[in-house]
Amino acid sequence: MPTLLRRALDAAFGHPRGVAGRVGGSIMAFGNRDQERAAIGLAALSSGEVVLIVGHGPGVGMALAAVSVSPGGHVIGVDPSPLMRAMAAERCVRWIRSGDLEVRPGSAENTNCANESIDVAISVNNVMLWDRPAGFTELHRVLRPGGRLVVTVHRHVLDCEPTRLCEQAAAAGFLDIRLNTRDRRAISPAIELVARRIQ
Repeated sequence: MPTLLRRALDAAFGHPRGVAGRVGGSIMAFGNRDQERAAIGLAALSSGEVVLIVGHGPGVGMALAAVSVSPGGHVIGVDPSPLMRAMAAERCVRWIRSGDLEVRPGSAENTNCANESIDVAISVNNVMLWDRPAGFTELHRVLRPGGRLVVTVHRHVLDCEPTRLCEQAAAAGFLDIRLNTRDRRAISPAIELVARRIQ
């Protein structure tokens, strides 16, 4: 891939910034909506739960999660991109104002969450950007015993065999790991990993 194109794609989608990042965020909000809904469904959220959304992008999944855990729940979104945090805050302003949702700097490898403080952790289309061993270890740390992990990603952007995600999740201590491929129209299948922290 030519260097200029690689830089443009990184500015729009990999590490969103500037005008390209805002355009990329709008594309993500539209293009990932079904995958965000599917991830929320896989997470089987219920009222009162604390949810961590990793690499939340423009915030579509956070808004869906906030509705799913109401009343009494709380959603924490972490993203390393200031632009994505700003776009997510715009989309989720009503839940931020009510105190049900917060947007923080962070990443899969460094969530800034306390040990065993999260019921469910969700990642949509960003696992390919992680230091995956560190990211899975961090998410295992912050999940409560019995906590659930949901990771989904477009197959065409995943830089490894899907089974490698299972191996890395297991190495971090996750159990009850399930891997699914969900077909979608007009784009590559979604790879969906669901796992649990048992202890």
